[in-house]
Amino acid sequence: MSQEEQQKRNDDAWTEICAAISSPEVELLELLIKDDSGDLNEAVEYLFGTAVHQGTLYDITLPVLRFCIRMLDQFSPEATEWVVVWIQLVGSIIRDVPEDPYAIQLHKENASVVEALLALDAKKGGEYYTRALGAWAWYFDAEDELAYRVRARLRGYPVDGGTVAALGAWGGDTSAYLTSDDLGVRTAAAFHDRSEAGTAALIEVLSDPKTEDVWEQIIEPDGRIDDVVEELVARDLSGIAEAERTRLESLPVFCLSIYYQPWKPFLQLINIGNGNGVLNTEATARFLGAVVDDDSLWYNDPYTTDALKKAGLPSSRKELRKLVKSMKD
Repeated sequence: MSQEEQQKRNDDAWTEICAAISSPEVELLELLIKDDSGDLNEAVEYLFGTAVHQGTLYDITLPVLRFCIRMLDQFSPEATEWVVVWIQLVGSIIRDVPEDPYAIQLHKENASVVEALLALDAKKGGEYYTRALGAWAWYFDAEDELAYRVRARLRGYPVDGGTVAALGAWGGDTSAYLTSDDLGVRTAAAFHDRSEAGTAALIEVLSDPKTEDVWEQIIEPDGRIDDVVEELVARDLSGIAEAERTRLESLPVFCLSIYYQPWKPFLQLINIGNGNGVLNTEATARFLGAVVDDDSLWYNDPYTTDALKKAGLPSSRKELRKLVKSMKD
């Protein structure tokens, strides 16, 4: 791009954003180009607290996104990192609410977002950068020309959980990383490898209490831990080896005992109610018994009763306890 073309692009970006938001808001975005970290905090608060907020998109989200991707190479180094994290968050939100009218409009910027990320100078790369690429992968076919370019770029980066997660999201082969000594790399690889070996690795990493330490590397900002467990329970588990089956049978109780791990998806595997029977009677009783005994799940928690109803189980703690007792007798 010539200097004249770049100046026109910058001028167009400022003209569009000035027409879309108020002057005080424009002044906040101007702080992204400066190096004063104190002032930058105000701009960051605007991005994460006004342009989007707690998973909600607004009419200003689109013009702010368009501005950020046009000006991405103009921001200060620290601002660049924050803006890329924000771009990642937007990608994650529109994936969660694809029918939202604002999400539909934002979806049209997919290619521009990825092209802007790819155009970033290599020295501005890093974990935040690869995770952002991964967050926008869901809108492209693995055979798209852009997907090939992204995978090529990712393969040139140091191997870590974020890079492997992004590579898998863009349709890359992650099987070579299933036996990595790095738990984050192994977790990301297993999530995107649906072979028997990948499924075995996914059961193994979900059973590791240290997995909590690597979630930040491989999941999106609003948390995709549920996605990982739901990915596991959605796989064909009928033919897994005995060692993996033993570990799988203990996994629901383990996840129930760890505050950051979701347990409700395992209700799909029980051999009673609406479950598919992957877990045998003993494992099902052990799991449901742990649910009954966990006081934190029954303290005015509608999510517990809703999950049990959906699973075809008694939503009353007393009745569920009776059911568990009958299964053990």
